[in-house]
Amino acid sequence: NRRGYDCEGVYLKKLVVNADDFGHSTPVNQGIIEAHQNGIVTSASLMTDRGAFDEAVRLAKANPRLGIGLHLDLDSFFEVQHGTGRLTAYKDPALAIGAIAQETERQIQKVLATGLTIQHVDGHHHVHLRPELFATVAALTAKHQIKVIRYFRGFYEGQYPGVPVDWIKDLVPRFGLRRVDTFFAGWEPVESSLPGYRYLDLTVPFETAELMVHPGKGEPWRERELEHCLSPKIREDLKTRSVDLIHFGQL
Repeated sequence: NRRGYDCEGVYLKKLVVNADDFGHSTPVNQGIIEAHQNGIVTSASLMTDRGAFDEAVRLAKANPRLGIGLHLDLDSFFEVQHGTGRLTAYKDPALAIGAIAQETERQIQKVLATGLTIQHVDGHHHVHLRPELFATVAALTAKHQIKVIRYFRGFYEGQYPGVPVDWIKDLVPRFGLRRVDTFFAGWEPVESSLPGYRYLDLTVPFETAELMVHPGKGEPWRERELEHCLSPKIREDLKTRSVDLIHFGQL
Protein backbone atom coordinates (compact mmCIF):
# COMPACT_ATOMS: atom_id res chain seq x y z
CA ASN A 1 0.00 0.00 0.00
CA ARG A 2 1.15 3.53 -0.70
CA ARG A 3 1.97 5.46 2.48
CA GLY A 4 -1.03 7.47 3.56
CA TYR A 5 -3.58 5.33 1.69
CA ASP A 6 -5.60 2.31 2.78
CA CYS A 7 -5.78 -1.01 0.95
CA GLU A 8 -8.54 0.34 -1.33
CA GLY A 9 -6.54 3.42 -2.31
CA VAL A 10 -8.51 5.83 -0.10
CA TYR A 11 -6.43 8.71 1.28
CA LEU A 12 -6.21 8.58 5.07
CA LYS A 13 -6.47 11.80 7.05
CA LYS A 14 -3.92 11.99 9.86
CA LEU A 15 -5.02 12.59 13.46
CA VAL A 16 -2.80 12.98 16.52
CA VAL A 17 -4.68 12.34 19.77
CA ASN A 18 -2.58 14.15 22.36
CA ALA A 19 -3.08 13.85 26.12
CA ASP A 20 -2.02 16.97 27.99
CA ASP A 21 -0.76 16.99 31.63
CA PHE A 22 1.39 13.83 31.55
CA GLY A 23 3.36 13.90 34.81
CA HIS A 24 0.77 15.99 36.66
CA SER A 25 -0.11 13.18 39.10
CA THR A 26 -0.23 9.40 39.33
CA PRO A 27 -3.99 9.25 38.56
CA VAL A 28 -3.47 11.39 35.44
CA ASN A 29 -0.55 9.22 34.36
CA GLN A 30 -2.67 6.08 34.86
CA GLY A 31 -5.46 7.49 32.72
CA ILE A 32 -3.14 8.55 29.92
CA ILE A 33 -1.41 5.16 29.73
CA GLU A 34 -4.73 3.31 29.76
CA ALA A 35 -6.02 5.61 27.01
CA HIS A 36 -2.88 4.84 25.01
CA GLN A 37 -2.77 1.09 25.57
CA ASN A 38 -6.50 0.43 25.19
CA GLY A 39 -7.78 3.54 23.42
CA ILE A 40 -6.86 6.12 20.82
CA VAL A 41 -4.24 8.30 22.55
CA THR A 42 -1.07 8.39 20.46
CA SER A 43 0.87 11.22 22.11
CA ALA A 44 1.27 12.92 25.49
CA SER A 45 2.65 16.27 26.64
CA LEU A 46 4.97 16.04 29.61
CA MET A 47 4.96 18.48 32.56
CA THR A 48 8.44 18.71 34.07
CA ASP A 49 7.74 20.07 37.54
CA ARG A 50 4.62 18.33 38.76
CA GLY A 51 4.62 15.48 41.26
CA ALA A 52 4.57 12.51 38.89
CA PHE A 53 7.20 13.57 36.34
CA ASP A 54 9.66 10.76 37.11
CA GLU A 55 6.87 8.20 36.97
CA ALA A 56 5.70 9.61 33.62
CA VAL A 57 9.22 9.28 32.23
CA ARG A 58 9.34 5.61 33.25
CA LEU A 59 5.93 5.01 31.71
CA ALA A 60 6.95 6.76 28.48
CA LYS A 61 10.01 4.55 28.17
CA ALA A 62 7.88 1.47 28.83
CA ASN A 63 5.46 2.53 26.08
CA PRO A 64 7.72 3.50 23.16
CA ARG A 65 4.83 3.89 20.70
CA LEU A 66 3.56 6.86 22.74
CA GLY A 67 4.86 10.10 21.26
CA ILE A 68 6.17 12.60 23.82
CA GLY A 69 6.06 16.39 23.82
CA LEU A 70 6.72 19.19 26.28
CA HIS A 71 3.72 20.73 28.06
CA LEU A 72 5.40 24.06 28.83
CA ASP A 73 4.22 25.26 32.25
CA LEU A 74 4.70 28.96 33.00
CA ASP A 75 1.87 29.35 35.50
CA SER A 76 4.28 30.63 38.16
CA PHE A 77 4.68 33.85 36.19
CA PHE A 78 0.95 34.55 35.70
CA GLU A 79 -2.41 35.10 37.28
CA VAL A 80 -4.64 32.22 36.14
CA GLN A 81 -8.32 32.63 35.28
CA HIS A 82 -9.36 29.10 36.16
CA GLY A 83 -12.84 29.32 34.63
CA THR A 84 -11.42 29.69 31.13
CA GLY A 85 -7.90 28.41 31.62
CA ARG A 86 -6.43 31.69 30.43
CA LEU A 87 -3.37 33.39 31.87
CA THR A 88 -4.67 36.91 32.34
CA ALA A 89 -1.81 39.02 33.75
CA TYR A 90 1.84 38.83 34.77
CA LYS A 91 2.44 38.61 38.51
CA ASP A 92 5.41 40.92 37.90
CA PRO A 93 4.50 43.46 35.20
CA ALA A 94 8.19 44.27 34.76
CA LEU A 95 9.20 40.67 34.09
CA ALA A 96 11.80 40.42 31.33
CA ILE A 97 11.06 38.05 28.47
CA GLY A 98 14.51 36.63 29.12
CA ALA A 99 13.15 34.98 32.26
CA ILE A 100 10.53 33.21 30.14
CA ALA A 101 13.23 32.06 27.73
CA GLN A 102 15.38 30.71 30.56
CA GLU A 103 12.48 28.79 32.08
CA THR A 104 11.47 27.37 28.69
CA GLU A 105 15.05 26.27 28.05
CA ARG A 106 15.24 24.65 31.49
CA GLN A 107 12.09 22.61 30.91
CA ILE A 108 13.23 21.47 27.47
CA GLN A 109 16.61 20.44 28.89
CA LYS A 110 14.97 18.54 31.76
CA VAL A 111 13.01 16.36 29.36
CA LEU A 112 15.97 15.81 27.04
CA ALA A 113 18.13 14.79 30.02
CA THR A 114 15.85 11.77 30.50
CA GLY A 115 16.80 10.43 27.08
CA LEU A 116 13.29 10.94 25.70
CA THR A 117 12.82 12.59 22.31
CA ILE A 118 10.59 15.67 22.32
CA GLN A 119 8.39 15.49 19.22
CA HIS A 120 6.40 18.66 19.82
CA VAL A 121 5.86 21.62 22.15
CA ASP A 122 2.58 22.95 23.51
CA GLY A 123 1.69 24.95 26.60
CA HIS A 124 -0.22 24.53 29.83
CA HIS A 125 -3.12 26.98 29.52
CA HIS A 126 -1.74 27.45 25.99
CA VAL A 127 0.81 29.90 27.39
CA HIS A 128 3.01 29.66 24.29
CA LEU A 129 0.18 31.20 22.23
CA ARG A 130 0.37 34.54 24.04
CA PRO A 131 1.43 36.89 21.20
CA GLU A 132 4.39 38.37 23.07
CA LEU A 133 5.80 34.89 23.88
CA PHE A 134 5.23 32.80 20.77
CA ALA A 135 8.42 33.78 18.93
CA THR A 136 10.56 33.07 22.01
CA VAL A 137 9.08 29.62 22.50
CA ALA A 138 9.21 28.84 18.76
CA ALA A 139 12.88 29.87 18.57
CA LEU A 140 13.82 27.55 21.44
CA THR A 141 11.73 24.76 19.95
CA ALA A 142 13.65 25.11 16.68
CA LYS A 143 16.99 25.41 18.50
CA HIS A 144 16.51 21.92 19.90
CA GLN A 145 15.36 20.53 16.55
CA ILE A 146 11.87 19.81 17.84
CA LYS A 147 9.78 19.72 14.70
CA VAL A 148 6.21 20.60 15.72
CA ILE A 149 4.52 23.32 17.77
CA ARG A 150 0.84 23.59 18.66
CA TYR A 151 -0.95 26.53 17.06
CA PHE A 152 -4.57 27.52 16.75
CA ARG A 153 -6.40 30.82 16.52
CA GLY A 154 -8.57 32.54 19.07
CA PHE A 155 -7.28 31.76 22.56
CA TYR A 156 -5.32 34.92 23.31
CA GLU A 157 -6.31 37.07 20.33
CA GLY A 158 -8.24 39.44 22.60
CA GLN A 159 -5.24 40.01 24.86
CA TYR A 160 -4.33 43.18 22.98
CA PRO A 161 -7.58 44.68 21.63
CA GLY A 162 -7.29 46.12 18.16
CA VAL A 163 -3.93 44.49 17.46
CA PRO A 164 -4.10 41.84 14.71
CA VAL A 165 -2.24 38.65 15.53
CA ASP A 166 -2.70 36.58 12.37
CA TRP A 167 1.07 36.92 11.90
CA ILE A 168 1.66 34.38 14.69
CA LYS A 169 0.93 31.42 12.40
CA ASP A 170 3.45 32.81 9.88
CA LEU A 171 6.22 32.38 12.46
CA VAL A 172 5.81 28.61 12.45
CA PRO A 173 7.46 28.01 9.04
CA ARG A 174 9.85 30.93 9.61
CA PHE A 175 11.44 28.89 12.39
CA GLY A 176 11.36 25.73 10.26
CA LEU A 177 8.59 24.24 12.38
CA ARG A 178 5.41 22.41 11.44
CA ARG A 179 1.87 22.47 12.74
CA VAL A 180 -1.28 20.52 12.01
CA ASP A 181 -3.83 22.26 9.83
CA THR A 182 -6.75 21.64 12.24
CA PHE A 183 -6.89 21.72 16.03
CA PHE A 184 -9.73 20.12 17.99
CA ALA A 185 -9.79 21.36 21.59
CA GLY A 186 -11.69 18.37 22.92
CA TRP A 187 -14.76 16.23 22.49
CA GLU A 188 -17.54 18.77 22.99
CA PRO A 189 -18.13 22.32 24.26
CA VAL A 190 -18.09 22.86 28.02
CA GLU A 191 -18.92 25.80 30.28
CA SER A 192 -15.44 27.27 29.92
CA SER A 193 -15.37 26.99 26.10
CA LEU A 194 -13.82 29.93 24.28
CA PRO A 195 -14.38 31.31 20.77
CA GLY A 196 -11.03 29.94 19.58
CA TYR A 197 -12.00 26.37 20.37
CA ARG A 198 -13.20 23.90 17.75
CA TYR A 199 -14.40 20.50 18.95
CA LEU A 200 -14.05 17.10 17.35
CA ASP A 201 -15.94 16.94 14.10
CA LEU A 202 -14.74 14.29 11.69
CA THR A 203 -16.84 15.79 8.89
CA VAL A 204 -14.50 18.80 8.83
CA PRO A 205 -12.05 18.60 5.91
CA PHE A 206 -8.44 18.26 7.08
CA GLU A 207 -5.21 16.58 6.12
CA THR A 208 -3.57 16.68 9.54
CA ALA A 209 -5.26 17.40 12.85
CA GLU A 210 -4.71 17.24 16.60
CA LEU A 211 -7.33 16.27 19.15
CA MET A 212 -6.42 17.54 22.62
CA VAL A 213 -7.61 15.28 25.45
CA HIS A 214 -7.20 15.11 29.24
CA PRO A 215 -7.80 11.53 30.40
CA GLY A 216 -7.18 10.59 34.01
CA LYS A 217 -8.46 8.87 37.12
CA GLY A 218 -10.10 10.24 40.26
CA GLU A 219 -11.64 13.42 38.81
CA PRO A 220 -15.05 13.17 37.13
CA TRP A 221 -14.13 15.33 34.16
CA ARG A 222 -10.94 13.38 33.50
CA GLU A 223 -12.81 10.09 33.91
CA ARG A 224 -15.27 11.25 31.22
CA GLU A 225 -12.35 12.09 28.94
CA LEU A 226 -10.92 8.63 29.52
CA GLU A 227 -14.26 7.03 28.63
CA HIS A 228 -14.28 8.93 25.33
CA CYS A 229 -10.73 7.78 24.56
CA LEU A 230 -11.64 4.13 25.22
CA SER A 231 -14.94 4.15 23.35
CA PRO A 232 -15.26 1.52 20.59
CA LYS A 233 -17.54 3.96 18.78
CA ILE A 234 -14.80 6.53 18.27
CA ARG A 235 -12.57 3.87 16.73
CA GLU A 236 -15.36 2.90 14.36
CA ASP A 237 -15.99 6.55 13.48
CA LEU A 238 -12.31 7.06 12.70
CA LYS A 239 -12.28 4.01 10.45
CA THR A 240 -15.48 5.09 8.68
CA ARG A 241 -14.02 8.55 8.04
CA SER A 242 -10.67 7.14 6.80
CA VAL A 243 -8.70 8.71 9.65
CA ASP A 244 -5.27 7.31 10.49
CA LEU A 245 -4.00 7.71 14.08
CA ILE A 246 -0.40 8.93 14.32
CA HIS A 247 1.90 10.77 16.73
CA PHE A 248 3.73 14.02 15.93
CA GLY A 249 6.90 12.19 14.98
CA GLN A 250 5.00 10.69 12.04
CA LEU A 251 3.83 13.98 10.53
